[in-house]
Amino acid sequence: MKSYLEASGVPAVSIGAAQVPRLVMGIHPYDGCSYQDAERDADNLRRFGTVGQVVDVLRVAVEEFGVTTAQVDHMIPHLDRLHLQAVWETERRTDTQIGLLPYILIPVTLDGEIVSHAKQAHATFYAHDERVGGDAFREKIKQDEILRYTLAGSMDNLVTPDIVAPYTEEEASRFEIDYGVLEQYLGFFAGCEILVADPGAEIDLLAMTGRFDLIREYIAFLRGRFDTVITSVHHAGVTIPLLETEGIDVDAYLTPVNRLGHYMFPTRELALDAIRQSRKPVIAIKPLAGGRDLGTPAFDYVFNDVGIASTLYGMGTVDQVRETTAAACTVLAA
Repeated sequence: MKSYLEASGVPAVSIGAAQVPRLVMGIHPYDGCSYQDAERDADNLRRFGTVGQVVDVLRVAVEEFGVTTAQVDHMIPHLDRLHLQAVWETERRTDTQIGLLPYILIPVTLDGEIVSHAKQAHATFYAHDERVGGDAFREKIKQDEILRYTLAGSMDNLVTPDIVAPYTEEEASRFEIDYGVLEQYLGFFAGCEILVADPGAEIDLLAMTGRFDLIREYIAFLRGRFDTVITSVHHAGVTIPLLETEGIDVDAYLTPVNRLGHYMFPTRELALDAIRQSRKPVIAIKPLAGGRDLGTPAFDYVFNDVGIASTLYGMGTVDQVRETTAAACTVLAA
C-alpha cells in the first residue's frame, strides 16, 4: 500500500512531526451537515447513507487528484462510523493510505456535566466576542449565514448574556476534564493510524475563562498518545492571542477562514489579524463558506491572500468534488 505522502498529488507542509498535505478532505456532508439548511441536510443523509456511496466520492479525490488525507470525527457515532468505514474501504480499493485528522471533543465538565454545548458557554463566547469586537461583532453576526444555520435558521435562537449569564470566575474554577469520557472518545479511533490529533474548540471556553492549566493538562495528555497535536479554534480573534501569550504547546491552529467571513469571530478582520500574527501554522476550515463561495477565488484567498498552511474543504457528490478539488489544485499549482 502506498503511503499517504507517496500518493499525494498536492504539496505538503511541516506541522509538528507530520507532513500535512495542503488539501485535506473534510467530513461534511457525510455526517449530515450541509451548513445550508435542514432540507439539504436531509438530502445528504439520503444521498450518502451507505458506505459505498461515500467510497464512490472519496475514490475520486484520491485517484484523480491525489488528496490522501481526511478529517474524521466521533460526535455523531453512527454517521461518523459509516464515514470511517468508507475511508478504510477507499484505502483498500485504491491501495493507498489515507492520513487521518480526527476531531476530538474535549469533555470539559462543571459539576459532572459536560459544558461544550451549554447555553452558558455560548453566552460566554458572546460576551468575549462583544468585548473585543464591539459594534462590528454585533453587526457581523446578523450577516453570518453559517451561524444562522447552527441556530436552526433563526437568529432568535442566539444565546446572549442578556438571556443567560456567562460563566463566572468561580464557576470556571470548578471546570474539570473528564478523562474517562475522553478515553471513550479516543476509543472510537482504535486501530486508526492518526496523522494529526485535533482536540476540539472547547479551548475557546477554557482560554476565555483563564483555565490555561486545564489546556496544558489535556494537551500534554494527548501528546503522550500522538506525535502531532493541533487545536481547533472557533473564535480566532479572541482565543489565538490568548494562546500565543500563554505559550500553549500546540503545533497549529485549525480555524474558519473564508472570503465572506462566515463563522470567523469576533469579526473577519479581527480573526485575520490573529491568524496573520500567529507564530503557529494555521489550517483553514470552511474555506468555501459552507458552499456559498466556490471556485478558484475562494482557494486563492485562503492560500495566497491569507497565507494558510493547509485547508480542509467540504466534499459532496462526485461532480462537486471534481469541481472543487480541481479549483484548489489549480491555485496550488500556480
